Amino acid sequence: MESGTREKARNVLKRIFMAASYDINEVGEPLELDFSAIGSEDALVVLCSDDPETIEYFDSMTYQLRTGDGDPVCRKLLFTLAPGVQTEDCIRWGADEFVRYAGQAALAEVLGQTLVLDFGCPAPVTRSKPAADFVPVVEEELEAGPELPHLPVQVTEKRASGIAGLHGSAKCRFIPYWNYHYVSSGEREVKDRLVSFDSEGTGAINAINGLKMEIDPDTIKRGAVPFGSEIVPARLVREDVEEQLVRDVIDRLTQRVRFRYEKGDAIFYEEKTLKPDRNNIQVDLEVVYVPVWQVRGGSKIVEVNAFTGEVLSMPMDEGVELL
Repeated sequence: MESGTREKARNVLKRIFMAASYDINEVGEPLELDFSAIGSEDALVVLCSDDPETIEYFDSMTYQLRTGDGDPVCRKLLFTLAPGVQTEDCIRWGADEFVRYAGQAALAEVLGQTLVLDFGCPAPVTRSKPAADFVPVVEEELEAGPELPHLPVQVTEKRASGIAGLHGSAKCRFIPYWNYHYVSSGEREVKDRLVSFDSEGTGAINAINGLKMEIDPDTIKRGAVPFGSEIVPARLVREDVEEQLVRDVIDRLTQRVRFRYEKGDAIFYEEKTLKPDRNNIQVDLEVVYVPVWQVRGGSKIVEVNAFTGEVLSMPMDEGVELL
């Protein structure tokens, strides 16, 4: 759904809920919702989208009102124009519902009446109308695991199973990575030619199998991981990883310099290999954990990166065989 179409749909839906005496509240980041509607007996969060992944994520989540009075669960209403969309846990409006309620809302406004919305299922809570400044929040885990530097889990278990295309059990595993930052300095001068070894870089090395990946330092969360997750121990020790990184930096910065000089009537060519000094290379290392959903369906196992939603082409550790 294009941004212009979504904005128009959002405005019409707001008028529909206002005609039904709901209080409308904007929903800020990080929740990718359009607005919340709070009534005397229930509360809803509303999403306008045709994107399958966004819809699947919305359908799998639980939203609550942070009221301090039991934090009731919100209904979820999806407006979509995409054909064939399937949902399990939200109210779905298409073009027919949109046209019907938009017309009824306009008539109710003209007649000074209150629009009655029929969602086809009873309200999950019955309570007095909450204050308009309450905002919906995603339901959080009641318990937390150990505190570790890690990438946050942004893909739910249900969504991971859908991405994997399997119906079965899923386990969240935190895979250790050596997150590194190196700085190289120094220079060499040969025959009036100056060769610099200044360099800087970052990256991450899987502490199980040694494979490399990129980790944005700004995405690292320092806190508790979800309760019940498996914390996989590192196999590669710091000293070995540091030594390998230094060797890689030296190999990458090594240069062959070829120059010519004259001696009498003769012209000579000489080639020298210049390497940075090991003492001029500094490496900082920290273990950072990457969350992975290990989804099992029968004899098949698929791993899904719980931060990016990417299906892994090879296992994060050496103990899993992908079929």
